[in-house]
Amino acid sequence: MKNILLPTDFSKNSWNAIAYALQFLENTKCNFYVLHVNNTKNVNVSEKFQQLQEQISSTFPVNIHHHFFTLTEQNSFIEAIRNQVEDKRIDMMIIGAKGASNSHTNIIGKYTENIITKVKCNVLIIPENATYSVFDEVAFPTDFTLASDIQTLTPISTLLDKTKTALRILYINKTTQQLNHRQQANKALLEDFLDDHEYSFHFLTNTNIEDALENFTESKHINLMIMAAKNLNYFKQILFHSKVDNISYHTNIPFLVLHE
Repeated sequence: MKNILLPTDFSKNSWNAIAYALQFLENTKCNFYVLHVNNTKNVNVSEKFQQLQEQISSTFPVNIHHHFFTLTEQNSFIEAIRNQVEDKRIDMMIIGAKGASNSHTNIIGKYTENIITKVKCNVLIIPENATYSVFDEVAFPTDFTLASDIQTLTPISTLLDKTKTALRILYINKTTQQLNHRQQANKALLEDFLDDHEYSFHFLTNTNIEDALENFTESKHINLMIMAAKNLNYFKQILFHSKVDNISYHTNIPFLVLHE
């Protein structure tokens, strides 16, 4: 049984993440913990939860694998998330992320950025325009500096086991495609870990990481991107920057962020 945390502010964006989660985990036994965090007491929360339950019931058929629990907490957003992750032994969070509306806002939003960097829990980020489809082409951007604790990547292996999914391991460097000895050793560890799965390595040289990733996701028809939380170099360049005017992948491709 998987324990899944679904933070919600009852917006269209958070509903999209919930709908995505129910489809993604359709055949998985899950406890879904739907959490609303508010700094002040809101007398309408019970009514909003009732409306959300009715929306789920009217949109999806009854699933005997799924069990729902509603949670409210008056706390700071991150502290509430941390509390529930620990108390409910959460395996994964699935959250909505509204795309940037201008060049001064980073791609995933401040709340989502804080979850990734301050809460040690795997998180699936669902952009506002994402619609669920079976993952057949998955990108894994990496700089091959991931520590030898390869078990952080176990969800990748599970995902590849369940579906006919191809993993595209992507290395983008601004100056060279050459790997140093440490990177080569980590690449070998990754090859051993992915033995018996379909995967391929792709090496690109481009001074603009965002453009390279944009072109790659389009050419390979990527429908899921996976990153290791330790790989902060790529996070900073792919998720936490502000120059998003010409980038489209952030609005329709989910990100799965893996923690130790």
